[in-house]
Formats: sequence, structure tokens, C-alpha cells
Amino acid sequence: MKLSLPILLTFTSLILSFSLKAAKGIEEALFTWTDSPSTTLNVIWLVKDKDPTLFLWGQADQKDTQSTNVKRHSFYKGSGLEVCQVQLTGLSPSTGYRIFLGDKEFRARTLPSKRPDRISFVTGGDMMHSPDFHKGGVKAMASRSPHFALLGGDLAYANGQSWERWLDWIEEYADHAVSEDGYSIPFIVAIGNHEVNGGYGKTPKEAPMFYNLFPFPQKLKSYYTIDLYEDLSVVILDSSHTYTIESQVEFLKSSLSSRKDRTHLFALYHFPAYGIMKGGLNSPISKSMRKHWVPLFDQYGLDAAFENDHHVYKRSKLLKGDKVNQDGTLYIGDGAWGVKTRKPGAKEYWYVEKFEPTRHVIEVEIKDNIRTYRAINHDKKVFDEFVDKRDAD
Repeated sequence: MKLSLPILLTFTSLILSFSLKAAKGIEEALFTWTDSPSTTLNVIWLVKDKDPTLFLWGQADQKDTQSTNVKRHSFYKGSGLEVCQVQLTGLSPSTGYRIFLGDKEFRARTLPSKRPDRISFVTGGDMMHSPDFHKGGVKAMASRSPHFALLGGDLAYANGQSWERWLDWIEEYADHAVSEDGYSIPFIVAIGNHEVNGGYGKTPKEAPMFYNLFPFPQKLKSYYTIDLYEDLSVVILDSSHTYTIESQVEFLKSSLSSRKDRTHLFALYHFPAYGIMKGGLNSPISKSMRKHWVPLFDQYGLDAAFENDHHVYKRSKLLKGDKVNQDGTLYIGDGAWGVKTRKPGAKEYWYVEKFEPTRHVIEVEIKDNIRTYRAINHDKKVFDEFVDKRDAD
């Protein structure tokens, strides 16, 4: 049977469209940290089952490259995909590296071993109701040229089942989380309810793609601490998605007590302790967090907690002992990176300084030990700012 030219072109177009869709997110490099960011880099990418993968790496200013062993395992049953992971160790601080996946080249930098006078990072969560929303947030982040990102969960909205959504998430992040000079923005990741089949009160087995995709300091443990500089640390917590609030108390106490003298001490997690949606302070999860976690934040002088989940911008007053206190912690975020926003029901909340139903990312700049928090909308404009001078030089 002969096909007419228009039908043949349509058929060819469909095949190409299917092929491009199938290739989306494949061999796109993501860079994360689970160890020293001045001497290590985790490289993560997806390949089709049984396809060979060529991995080469070297310093960006040198022509020589080398290979290394690649760890491979299944991404998700029935996806036909495998996760590839490499941890590069023994790297030089403040140095650019390039990696090759086949004929694709990606670049990333290690951090300096000593914190420079000025650094910045971006944080946010609830990233992808749609790929375009996600891309808007990634571009807003990249416009600030941050050194790294803290991602607070609900990344691909895959609910522990939809592996195809992860391909969109990876594609948009890998393509657009790039600084002006062509270097990818590494990230540190926390878990959210939309990583989990069931959302809350589950175990790692209900979040298979999250735990298969991302490496962690301890296998199948989503809570950990990372020391980014000698005086800057972030504690990453699981807000009752695959571990209970109570089960992380001893870890949290140990992490904070051993870092209480750090000048800049932060926490990253998904569901907020001081939210304004979903029942606000009356949420059972928020109550549990304020009972078990917040007293430790108060005791050890946490500077800021990056919260998510509620699809709105929120910046709290400084809080300590469940009261406004100038020696307290800032609770900021509430997760509206790439989602439809929600409108709070009240005009004011005693514990909140500012809220707005706007898609955003949050830039944190540290300069001369002054912490400046800026909310950046998808038009790359600052619409809120808070300057914390409590540790100023």
C-alpha cells in the first residue's frame, strides 16, 4: 500500500515526536551534594535499560579526561530506565569540572573550602504542576547566579508512581539551571508528600523513584546534615513522609548541638511548622513539629527554616518559644516554585510578617555575615526582602 506524501509526513512527524518524548530527560546530568561540596560532586542521569553509557570527566580548563565506575540500578519497574550515579571525590576546591555523557557536555563547580565574603543560594519547593511553571522557577533561580540550590520537596509531582513526570522535571532543570557562564547549579534535596505514594506516614518503599534517583549519605534515609562551609550548615528533614517527626529528634539534636557555634545554621524540609494554609497552626503535622523540632531550633539558634508545601509565599516574624522574639528563627518559603498558588483565608496572622500568592524562589545572600532573603517572582523581580544583621561583622 502506498501512502500519500501528507500522510507520510504526518506519520514521520508522529514517530519523531514519540522519539523526542521518549528521549526527554535521558542522559541529562544533575549535580548534587551529600558530602563535602569543596571536594566532591554527585553526578546523576538516566539511561534506557541495557543501553551503554559513556562517562568521562576532567577539570574544565584541561583537555585531559578520565573514566570512572558508574553505579547503575533500575529507576522504576516498567519504566525501561536505569539510574546512573557517580560520586567524584578528591576534587579541588573552587574548581570547574566538565563531564561528558556520550556527546553531551555538562559543567559544575566545587565550592571554596573557606566561605568567601559573599555567597548566595536559592531555595524553594513544590516545583512542577506543569513543565512551563517549573521552567519559570528554574529561570528565575538561574537569573540570580547562585552557588547552589536547596530544593524542598514536591519536585515532579510523581506521587511515587508517574515516572514520566520525572523526565520532564529532569529536562527542565538540567537545561535551565545553568549560570551565565555555562555551569550547572548543584542542589541539595529534601522529600515532600508528592514524592510518596500516599504522601504522609509512609516508608521509603512508597517513594521508589525519589530514593532510586538521588543518593544520600545513608541509604534510604532522607534526613541528613551537610556542612557547606566551615561556618554554614543545613539540616535536611523529612516532615512525616517516609519517617515520623519523632524518629528524627535524636538526629536533629545531635546535628544542631554539634553545630551550635556555626554563624549560619539552616533547616530544609517540606511541610511547614508555621504555615498559613491547610489548617495553619492547627495542622497535626505542624503541631508535632512545633512540639518536637522547634524547641531544638530555639535551643541551638537556628537562623532560618526553609518551609514549603502550601503554594504561597510566606515570611514569618522572628519566632522563639512560639512567640515573636528578635532572637528567634525565621520561617520562610511555603512552596510555590512552579504551582498554582493558593489564597490565604485571613488578612493577617500573628506569626507572619508577609504573605502573597505568588510563584517564586527565594534567594539567600550572605555578605559580611549579613543574611539577606529575597523573594523572586517568575518575572525575575524581587517582591519581598528581609535583612538579618544579627551576625554582622
